Amino acid sequence: MKYRSHRLVVVLILLPAWAAVQAQELPADPYQALAKWEFGHSRQPLAQIDEQIRKSAPVGYKSIEARLLDVLKSEGTSKDAKRYICRALAVVGSADCVPAVAELLGDADLSHPARMALEPLAHPAAAAALRDALPKLKGDLLLGVISSVAARRDGQAVEALGGLVGDSDATIAAGAMTALGEIGTEEAGRALKAIQPPAALARTHARAGIAAANHLALAGKREAAAGMYQSLMQPQQPSAIRVAALKGLLETLPSAEAVQRFVEVIQADDATLRTAALAAYGSSPAGSLKDAVAAELPSMTAAGQLVLLGSLAGEADVAARSAVLRVVEAAAEVEVRVAALECLALHGEAADVALVVKLAQSEPAAVAEAARRVLPRMSKPGVNEALVGMIESGQAGDRAIVLAALAARRVESVLPTLARLVGGADAALATEAVRALATLGTGEQLGPLAAVLIRTDNAELRGAAAEAVRSICSRAEDKLAAAKPLLAALSQASTPEARIVMLQQLVYTRGDEALNAVRRATQDADAQVAEAAIRALIAWPEASAAASLIELAKTTDKASFAVLALRDGCLRLANQKDLPLAQRLKIYRSVLEVAKRPEEKRQAIAGLADLPALDALELLQASARDAELTNDATAAILRLARQLGAVYNRQALAALEEIKSQAASDEVKRQAEAAIKAVQNVGQSPEGFVVAWLLSGPYTQSGKSAPELFDVAFAPEESDGEAEWRPVAVPPGGKAGLVEMDKIFGGNDRVAYLKTQLAADSALDAVLELGSDDGIKVWLNGQVVHANNAVRACTPGQDKVKVKLKQGANTLLIKVTQGGGEWSACCRVVAPDGNPLDGVTVAPQGP
Repeated sequence: MKYRSHRLVVVLILLPAWAAVQAQELPADPYQALAKWEFGHSRQPLAQIDEQIRKSAPVGYKSIEARLLDVLKSEGTSKDAKRYICRALAVVGSADCVPAVAELLGDADLSHPARMALEPLAHPAAAAALRDALPKLKGDLLLGVISSVAARRDGQAVEALGGLVGDSDATIAAGAMTALGEIGTEEAGRALKAIQPPAALARTHARAGIAAANHLALAGKREAAAGMYQSLMQPQQPSAIRVAALKGLLETLPSAEAVQRFVEVIQADDATLRTAALAAYGSSPAGSLKDAVAAELPSMTAAGQLVLLGSLAGEADVAARSAVLRVVEAAAEVEVRVAALECLALHGEAADVALVVKLAQSEPAAVAEAARRVLPRMSKPGVNEALVGMIESGQAGDRAIVLAALAARRVESVLPTLARLVGGADAALATEAVRALATLGTGEQLGPLAAVLIRTDNAELRGAAAEAVRSICSRAEDKLAAAKPLLAALSQASTPEARIVMLQQLVYTRGDEALNAVRRATQDADAQVAEAAIRALIAWPEASAAASLIELAKTTDKASFAVLALRDGCLRLANQKDLPLAQRLKIYRSVLEVAKRPEEKRQAIAGLADLPALDALELLQASARDAELTNDATAAILRLARQLGAVYNRQALAALEEIKSQAASDEVKRQAEAAIKAVQNVGQSPEGFVVAWLLSGPYTQSGKSAPELFDVAFAPEESDGEAEWRPVAVPPGGKAGLVEMDKIFGGNDRVAYLKTQLAADSALDAVLELGSDDGIKVWLNGQVVHANNAVRACTPGQDKVKVKLKQGANTLLIKVTQGGGEWSACCRVVAPDGNPLDGVTVAPQGP
């Protein structure tokens, strides 16, 4: 079959020539025309012969071969024709063609085609012809014939090749050695062993030996192969040779000997061979060899154990558990015991849990730490159940280790048991169960935990329960539901200590009911409880606490509480950028009205500087009239006016002109003039990109993805919808007019709206060049002019929409969806030919 495949390749190479001449006039006798054929001439005769070969069955090859040989032997046949004939004979040739082809082996121009004809011929005559040519040739011709002998793996050529390995031409000697390796018979192996190669050919000789041993192994001659591999493992051999020899040796030795050799190697000092042995071990199929090696683990040296344990830690199919357990319990070296424990993560079974729990409390500390690391990772069936069975162990140390492991393993089935233990009489066991709930617990366990908080006198248990409640509430999605068991416990708390601890936990929930409970507690008869409630109010996460905080700042007789209520309460809430602008503005205004110290007023002014609302500008102008706040308010106005100028152009310029006219220094005047210049150049970039917008959002709907939100009508697209709008301007030099909403809002699966006005001097045609990440829907004067529910990155001009602008104001509204990642949009207004559009200005109409 090997030789026939060579013939098929040649046929496939020759076939395309036939297709090129189908429609051309063909010669009457292609063989006669072939004799004179030269490269560059018409290939018609060759194509006809190719087609004849393709259509003939093998029994018909004889006549084709005869015709080809007649042409080959004829005087005057061109060398190009002879080359073609040799290629064709590789397909149709038999022993009959060997003599004529063999004569060409000495021809520098035809030796290679002749070899390509002889190599695939299965008849012994072809092999004999190549062998016979060996003593007759020199240089490259001899090297080519040697390679053909190697390709045929001709065992009868061993003696002749043996005579060439000492050739003065190093290339010939190397080729002969390589050929012996490829022949790979026992005789070839013996010939290779007998060679004493010069230093320059040592690597070639070794590679030939590896090749010969591989062939012997494949032929089932394992003993001879093992001998060859063994001879190549000497220290003087290159590392790559020794590695290949070791791998082959381990695969050919009888099982017991292979195991012994493996154990010897990984305990020796030769790092190269150790690595090779482990690679061979890892690539071996699961079964007796791997298992037998693992069984030797307890009797190995510490160094060898460490090496093998490192491999076994990733070999799930090896029966290593028994040996690993013996090392875990008996090894003298701490490092070895730690490595063995690591292996139990993969090999340990449920029956081993008790041992690992015991070791997790033992000495030395490194062993205990390793055991604690392993328990959460033990992967065999039944481990969870074994751990659960030890929860109520009589040993306190066992319980702590087991509960920590169950929490780390996220064993939710243990939650009812933990909840029961939390309320048990054993305070130590309850504390351990509570600590596990801090990691594993859900809202269902808040009730039992809250009951512990209001009833226990044990400080350690109370502290652990408080931490568990905070952890569960912090990760709870439904914080209103989380508040209910805590409120129930607060209503039952009979001691100040219990009420205080419950108030401290309510901060991690949400909702009016919880907030009202905190408000009421600020009036508690116990001063410590009242103070705890005040501190909870100051830390409350929702803006609904702002009114109570303002009231507290106005009425408290403790100056420290007033400061905290404004600074850590109100100002913290007002700085939350996801709050509606009106709500943030109201808080800032209240702080300015109530604060007695300039420090809190200055913080409010700093917040107002980044609040894009006209009322914020007016509030800052009023603050600037206060001598203590003039400098801070002026700096804030300069900052805010630049943001508002695109929408509230008149008001922003008026505020800046006022600062300029009243500037107390040249520097302030210079800053005002720079701000005025910037505000006067807003709306549309020189390239036509809209850079001044009103922005509304973000809008979401529970359970709906961005593509689904594309067709959900939110307030901005409803005629009577009440939407909150904020001005947004692309900063000078901003890339391609890009409004980057991911930097303003963030979040996924939501939408936002951009709105502006295009004021046209007269009715005209225009093109909106749009870009969006992700989907985009566009309205012009209330009519949808474009919709593309895409998931994509934003590229300017990726959508182009022809529109008609009416004379006067044209309202442009754009909806942009956000699936995840970046979130942006841009719009450029141009003439139909792509040039700048004259007679149109961009001026967002402020709300």
